[in-house]
Amino acid sequence: MRNEAPFILEWVAYHRMIGINDPIVFSNSCTDGTDLMLERLDELGLVRHLPNPTALTGGKMHIIAALKYLNSGNRLARSDWVASLDVDEFINVKVGNGMLKDLFDALPYANLISLSQQNFGHSGNWIYADELQTSLFDHGWDQTSVYTRELNKRGTKTLTHKSSEPISWSNHSPLFAAEKLNKLHPVNGSGFDLSNVDMTKTVKALVRPDYGFDLVQLNHYALRSVESFLLKVARGSSAHPDTSYGMKYWRRYDHNDYYDSSISRHVDDLRAARADLLRDSELRQLHYAAVNGAHKLINELREQKAVKSLLARIKRYVARNPGLQTLNKVP
Repeated sequence: MRNEAPFILEWVAYHRMIGINDPIVFSNSCTDGTDLMLERLDELGLVRHLPNPTALTGGKMHIIAALKYLNSGNRLARSDWVASLDVDEFINVKVGNGMLKDLFDALPYANLISLSQQNFGHSGNWIYADELQTSLFDHGWDQTSVYTRELNKRGTKTLTHKSSEPISWSNHSPLFAAEKLNKLHPVNGSGFDLSNVDMTKTVKALVRPDYGFDLVQLNHYALRSVESFLLKVARGSSAHPDTSYGMKYWRRYDHNDYYDSSISRHVDDLRAARADLLRDSELRQLHYAAVNGAHKLINELREQKAVKSLLARIKRYVARNPGLQTLNKVP
């Protein structure tokens, strides 16, 4: 993570609530209190917070460095299930009570579960608000439509059990030795067999009909609101330091063609879980400092000529491509 402080508590509370019990979070070059918030969560025993190894090496490929560090030890190999997630990604279990245990019970034969991204657009939300992201965004990509370079594909992350014996763990999917593929029982988010997919290479996306959403999906809030997107633009990419966000990225993700509120059944419990975290005085102070800092930065960004141009282009694009959502009043 880098400069994601306003969104951390919801992400931690949600994933602990559905069954992730040992989150390991790396941070680098934070200026908004992200590292301080993660450190406090570490002190409370809720996450393990580590500085990215790039702090010592001076490198820029932060995700690669963190994964190399993790692969050098035994923590991942000793864990029952492992997933690599970003703070804008939420595992949305759609079977049973929405817990990871319900998913594993529904797929007792699987030791790799592909989590297809359900990408959400801005869903008509213009302003940044200190609200649950999972409650604000409910319009996104149609689950069967073509959006990317005429290919009907969706990005993926994986839940992987140690019984599959991966060679190494990576961001999207682990790597497996060809001679040990008989130990691997991969399925997609609908529970369909994925033995046809080459798991000796990193699988970053699946092409239809290989992807699926019936039992589990990965809610991906790539944009959040328009103002929140400005925070992302200012931060830049944490994975690819030479990559910047702008109109091209907005056009890629801002499709609001499909209504999906399947994660909303958790909202009341999640709101209570986040409120419970905010009872800690230090976390509360850090969180609201981050929220106030986000508002301040947004106001400063709005005065920049390049940002004014970007906002005007986004406004025109949204007016021409509203999808199913109804726009909030644009300030």
